[in-house]
Amino acid sequence: MGIMKNALRERIRRKDIYVIIAIGILIVMMCMSGAATLSVNGVAVTEFKIMMPLVLNISSVLGGAIAIALSLRTIPNEYERKTSHLVWIRGVSQWKYHSQLAMANVVSSLGALLILYSAVIVFAVMKGEMSVLVKGIPAFGLFAISTAAVSLFTSAISLVLPGMAAGVVCVGCMLAAIGYPVLETLSGILSGVARQLIRGVLFVMPDLYSVQQQASKLLLGKEIEIHRVLAGSLVIYFCVVLLYLIRKKEA
Repeated sequence: MGIMKNALRERIRRKDIYVIIAIGILIVMMCMSGAATLSVNGVAVTEFKIMMPLVLNISSVLGGAIAIALSLRTIPNEYERKTSHLVWIRGVSQWKYHSQLAMANVVSSLGALLILYSAVIVFAVMKGEMSVLVKGIPAFGLFAISTAAVSLFTSAISLVLPGMAAGVVCVGCMLAAIGYPVLETLSGILSGVARQLIRGVLFVMPDLYSVQQQASKLLLGKEIEIHRVLAGSLVIYFCVVLLYLIRKKEA
C-alpha cells in the first residue's frame, strides 16, 4: 500500500487540482443558486426536484474531467522519473505496481467528486430538503461508479498513448458515455455515414448516463433499475482487465 500512499501524497501536493475543484464548486453553486440559468426545451428550470438531478449530472461530468486530469500522468510520470526501477528490484510485479497507482487515481478522483457532491447536498439541506441528506450516501455510491470507471480507463490509456492524445481520447470517451442519450437521438436523426459512425460509437461505448440516472432516481425517491447499476460495475471490471492486459517495457 506504500506505493498508493506515495501517489496520493503527490496528488495532494498538486495545487492545480485545488484550482480545478474550486472552479467546479463555483459552477455547481451558481447553478443551484440561480445565478446561472438552467433550461429544458427553452423553459427555465426553477423547481428544486427537477433542478437537482441536472446539477448532479453536471457535477458528475466535472468529476469525470477532474478524474482524467488526476489520472492522466500518474503512471507515465513514474516511468519518466525512473522510480519504477526501484520497484522492479524489490520484486513487485508490474501489474501490482500499476494497480496501486491506478487505485491512488481512483481514490483521489472520488475525493474530488465527493467535494463537488457535498456542495450540492449542503445546498439542498439549506433549502430544507432534509430527505436528500438520508439518501445522499447511497446515491454518491452510484455516481462514483462512472468516475471510478473514467479514472481506471484513463490510467490504462495513459500507458499506451502520449499525454495529449490520451487526454483527447479519454475526454471524448467520457463525453460519449455520459452523453449516451444524445448520441442515440442523433443516430435517429442523421443518415448515411454519420449515422453509421454514431451507431458504431454507441456499440462500443458504455451507457454511463443510465448509471448516473439511477442516483438521481434514488434521491427523488423513485425505484432504481438494478441492472443499470450492474452494467456500470461491469464497466469498472472491463477497465481493470484493460489495465491488467496493458504492459510497459520495464527496462
